[in-house]
Amino acid sequence: MLSKLSGKWYLKILILGLLIRVILMPITLHPDLWGHTFTAYFFAYEGKLNVYEYMVNLPKDHPILTTFSINDIFIYPPLAYFSLGFFRLAIKPFVDPNFVPFVMSHMADLYSRNDLKLNIFLYKLPYIFFDLGLGFMISNFFTDIVKKKKALILWILNPVTLYATFMIGQFDILPVFFVVLSYFLVAKNKPYLAMLSLGIGGSYKMFPLLFILPLAFVLTSNVKQRIKYTISGFLPFVLIILPFIGSSVFRQMVLFSPKSQKMLFMGFPVSGAEVLFPFVILLCLFYFYLYYLKNKYEINNIFIFILLLIFSITHYHPQWFLWITPFFIIDLLKRDFKHWELVAILVGCWFIIIMMFDQTLNIGLFNPLNESLSYVAPLSSYIQRYFDVNLLKSLVRSIFAGASIFYLYLLSKEDKILINDK
Repeated sequence: MLSKLSGKWYLKILILGLLIRVILMPITLHPDLWGHTFTAYFFAYEGKLNVYEYMVNLPKDHPILTTFSINDIFIYPPLAYFSLGFFRLAIKPFVDPNFVPFVMSHMADLYSRNDLKLNIFLYKLPYIFFDLGLGFMISNFFTDIVKKKKALILWILNPVTLYATFMIGQFDILPVFFVVLSYFLVAKNKPYLAMLSLGIGGSYKMFPLLFILPLAFVLTSNVKQRIKYTISGFLPFVLIILPFIGSSVFRQMVLFSPKSQKMLFMGFPVSGAEVLFPFVILLCLFYFYLYYLKNKYEINNIFIFILLLIFSITHYHPQWFLWITPFFIIDLLKRDFKHWELVAILVGCWFIIIMMFDQTLNIGLFNPLNESLSYVAPLSSYIQRYFDVNLLKSLVRSIFAGASIFYLYLLSKEDKILINDK
């Protein structure tokens, strides 16, 4: 694959993509990065394996507890913290070991540090390897050299990846890598490895676990084989969380935290205490459809359906949109940009939603260049003078949901087995 993409053209795109990333990484900062940094610090410098129990037993006057809410930081499965901790070990020789304790205790003086940009850059650096790996995997779904090149360009230069990974600094690139790897392994006729990859992805953020059952259903119609595939998919996740499952703190902060149940915020009351969840209803309908379907169903459509369902009925975080980006690219190229208008509308809605969040997710990201940007009034405050911002956001989300429904209708209508580009 590399030989086919080698040469001046390939080098130019790769260099351009890396240059953009290297420029953005040290000059953009979101507060979420510190939560990941703290957990990595506890692993790399203090050897803490169970960060959940460690956090709840910290003295109340510990600097991290006076600055941050642990309910907003330590909410991910343990593999996320182990990986970030190993990344931290890798850069340990290049950073001041007192930097993180300083941030914990002196957040107000953060911008006085001359090594701030260096640390931000190094924290984001490991993501580049997964990012490039995704680019090559996506391009390898196609045999036509022109589509290979387009796939690589669309991934390397797409604004969602740049924003979520190299500006905000979120680690969503890790679970996305393993979801795409799962799809890639199916294309290579390695179903068990594909299922294991989904389980590993779900051990970073749990959304890949939603793909396990539908993938098992479309891989075979044999019930026993479906059970084996399902077990293979959940096995990595279960093994990784097993040492922590007895911890009430872990269950409360990860498995049953409000942020892990955002898809259940929308509900139709059926009594004073009970509701029907649209997300669960629609997801189950889709699962049953795949279970009883006689013919195969395109895997890329499965990922798109479930993710658009999440985004359409959930107050999702902006970086979540990275989850669906690889599958948009694959679908656009497989269908020769047939539905590019719908994808453009969805991306446009996402961008408007970003601009309606607080300033830390837009102009405030550039606060390493100018500390005062952290205190700039959000765009929504200016819009509020002339228009109801909540109404505007609701309209945008409704447009997103409507475009998603129609997009899914078209995909189901045109569905084919397109695992390998012909």
